[in-house]
Amino acid sequence: MITQNLEDIELLRFESLATHDHLVHAVTTGPWNMACHCGPCATEAPARRRRLCEHLGLSFNRLTLAEQVHQNGLAIVDDAVAGAGRGARHTAVPGVDGLLTDRPDTGLMLLSADCPLVLLFDPRTPAVGVAHASWRCTVARIGARLVQRMTEAFGSQPTELMAGIGPSAGPERYVVGQDVRRAASSLPGHERFFRRVAGGMTFDLWAANREQLIEAGLRPGRIELARLCTIDDERFFSYRRQGPETGRFALVAGLRNA
Repeated sequence: MITQNLEDIELLRFESLATHDHLVHAVTTGPWNMACHCGPCATEAPARRRRLCEHLGLSFNRLTLAEQVHQNGLAIVDDAVAGAGRGARHTAVPGVDGLLTDRPDTGLMLLSADCPLVLLFDPRTPAVGVAHASWRCTVARIGARLVQRMTEAFGSQPTELMAGIGPSAGPERYVVGQDVRRAASSLPGHERFFRRVAGGMTFDLWAANREQLIEAGLRPGRIELARLCTIDDERFFSYRRQGPETGRFALVAGLRNA
């Protein structure tokens, strides 16, 4: 990923998406906690979100967040929805883990502390979508649902979509139990995403989400993996490494004004 400095943090961008004029996006790092509801200095999150929007050239007033409930619900962000959740979690779009829009100057933001955050971009329409791909959301096929919803809502063609799968708990480090493996049995070829290690087994969320997007019609060469493990990389907040009181990093994506 491409790095850029903003005050005292690094912003990361997907290299394959960074050259598209219609799209702006960034993944934040510590020490900025971007969550209003948990973690260190949570009261500063709205101001940090505003500074990030200013840096990216997006309207803070239209910055929109999902509640993130570890399911596969999605919401289209139109003018009536834009701005939900920008200052407090209780005002976020309820009951969803993904957002999509074709409206310019409308930033979509998701939060994470080990879960992959997926970005889809349609350079033709243009349109953009984001999904919180926790293990539960991955099993519920949120990535494939986002592809389908962008196709239905905006006429996107899956073969023309571009994707980025952001930093998260990596395939060598994300240890899970048999309950997760059983839940994932609904995924085609799910066995290939699990590997036995000392103390249990690991779940490769990167591969599971990549394959899901390919099955939904994306071309493999148009999917970029960040390949950054948040458990190992101390630039990122990590639930597994730091515990439940940790903060959250963010993915934000939006379309530029014409």
